[in-house]
Amino acid sequence: MTKSGVFASGTFSTGNYPAPGGVFRSRALVVIGTAAAVGLLWYGKVLFVTFFFALFLSFAIHPFVELLERIKLPRFLAILIVLLLLFALMVFFVANALQQAQAFAENWPEYSRRLQSYTQLAQGFFAKFEEQTRRLLPEADRSVRAVKLEERAIDSLSRVVLQLRTVFSLFLYAAAVPMLVFFMLKDREKYAGAITRILRIKGGRAASDFAEGVARVLSGYVLGELFVVLITACVTTAGLLVLKVPYSYVLGPMAGLCVLVPYVGVIFSTTPALLIAIVTTQDASLAIKVLVFYSVVQFIEGNVLTPFIVGSRVKLHPLAVMVAFLFWGILWGVPGAILAVPLTATVKVVSERFERFAPWAALLGERTPDPVTEEPAPDKEPQNS
Repeated sequence: MTKSGVFASGTFSTGNYPAPGGVFRSRALVVIGTAAAVGLLWYGKVLFVTFFFALFLSFAIHPFVELLERIKLPRFLAILIVLLLLFALMVFFVANALQQAQAFAENWPEYSRRLQSYTQLAQGFFAKFEEQTRRLLPEADRSVRAVKLEERAIDSLSRVVLQLRTVFSLFLYAAAVPMLVFFMLKDREKYAGAITRILRIKGGRAASDFAEGVARVLSGYVLGELFVVLITACVTTAGLLVLKVPYSYVLGPMAGLCVLVPYVGVIFSTTPALLIAIVTTQDASLAIKVLVFYSVVQFIEGNVLTPFIVGSRVKLHPLAVMVAFLFWGILWGVPGAILAVPLTATVKVVSERFERFAPWAALLGERTPDPVTEEPAPDKEPQNS
């Protein structure tokens, strides 16, 4: 057989074995594309954070809008009513928080004296500890250098201006969130239809109902998380009121919001409550009661509320949650830490519905079950494709 015949038969066809140079270029393009995507997320973090907050909020309140539409209210009016109720709830909590913050400022001199007494006790303990450990150190290591820091007036003024600018920017972007939510809900079907048409062109598993399926899964997940936050906030507030812990209307909602921050959210919610219990009363048992109460609430939230309400809508591995928390937290700061779990859940739900990315999605967690309306689809899908 001639050389051309051998290649014509396909026995030694090079088409089945990609050239090493092609594999290298493909992997290099993947690395460059990933780096470019991370750079884009970093550079446009304000835009992306605002957009994703609005997107997940629209998922959370969409069922309430549908409920109002069922009683023959126009969608425009239903969205406005839900947003106004949400705004009124935020104003209620902010007003209570400001009132209690003012009370805290008025009582701060007394709290400061108590805190100083506790600080002196702690200093005495550490001084004794230092005296005991100093004997273990060489003579040369005992010297302590005093460093005096001076700050110019212009530096202080520039820092104040920067803080004001940051506060104004946060207020501006926060005001954009409800407007984005309004238009996302108002033109929901148009966006879903456009995404479905794009997916039909690009391909992918169950492309015809892809947008609706993903939206249903994420909407159920975000709505479940919202209920967990509200229940945790209400239970914590009620418990602190029963324990007669001051500033309960601030500490309770804070505990609910900290549910959104994985792992370290428990520390951020428990520490302020413990400090308030210590500095506002002479009763040492109150701090122990607060610690026990917060431990019970966190146990119920993690083992009862979240599994029962959120259920198996989006199952993420603990390692994936930790890596996502570090990644989005480093990339976007505190907003990224709050959005870490919803964003990772979104990436997982979208990726596992493409055969090409399904193995990568399995690294994030178990496959998310399809909504009830999608159950008959897999039997017919191979025939349509």
